[in-house]
Amino acid sequence: MNSHYTQKPTLTKRRVFYVLMVFVLAALLPILVQKGLASAYHFKSRFYIDQWHEGNVPTDLQYANALLAADYAYKIDSENAHYLLTLAKVMEWGVFSSLAQTNTPLFNQLYTDAIRFRPTWPNAYSDYAYNLAFIQHDLQKAWPYLVLAEQYGPYTPEVLYQILSIGFASWPNLTVTQKQLVFTTAKKAAAANWRMRNDLKNLVKQYQLTPVLCTYFAYMTPGLNTQDENWIKQDMCRK
Repeated sequence: MNSHYTQKPTLTKRRVFYVLMVFVLAALLPILVQKGLASAYHFKSRFYIDQWHEGNVPTDLQYANALLAADYAYKIDSENAHYLLTLAKVMEWGVFSSLAQTNTPLFNQLYTDAIRFRPTWPNAYSDYAYNLAFIQHDLQKAWPYLVLAEQYGPYTPEVLYQILSIGFASWPNLTVTQKQLVFTTAKKAAAANWRMRNDLKNLVKQYQLTPVLCTYFAYMTPGLNTQDENWIKQDMCRK
C-alpha cells in the first residue's frame, strides 16, 4: 500500500517536468529559427565573397543578393561579429567593383561594433585597417589597428596578408618602425604555407618592391631554414 502511494508524487513531478520542457522549447523555438535563418543568410553571402576572392568579378545581381543576405543576417543578430564583418566585406566589394558608393559611417560602425563584441579577434582589427587604408584612405588611423591585429594573431593568414598589402601599398610613407613590422611579417609569410608565399610574391611584384625585400632577406639575422631560403632565392628573388 505504501509503495503504491509513494509513486504518485514521482509521476506527477515527471509530468510537471515534461510540461515545463515543452514550454521552454516552445519559447526557444522562435529564437532558434531566427538564429538558423541568420546563419543561412550569412553563409549565402560568404559564398559570394569566396567566389569574388577567387577572381570572379561581382555582377549586379550577385552583389544585390549577397548584400541582401548579409543585411538580413546582421538585422537578425546584430551582435554577431562574423555577421558584421561579412556585411562590411560585401559592401567593400561593391565599392571596389563600382557597384556601390562608400558608406563611411556604416563601415566604421560595423567594424567598431565587431571589435567591441569580440575584442580579441585579430581579423576584426586587420579587416578594419584594410578598410581604413584602401577605402577611407586613412593610413594614420589604420596602422594602430594593424598593430593590434598582429598582437592578437601574429600568424593569422588574414592578418599577415593585410599587413603586407597595406605596408607595400604605403611603403614610401611608412616610418622605420612600420617598415620593420612589414619586414618581419614578410619573413613569417616566407616561412608559411605555399598560399601565403604566393601572396607574398604577388604583392611584392605588384608594388615593385622585389629588390627591397630580397635585399632584406639576404642580410636578415637570424635567417630562415634551408628550405625557406631556397624558395626565396630560387623563386621570389630569382633573377
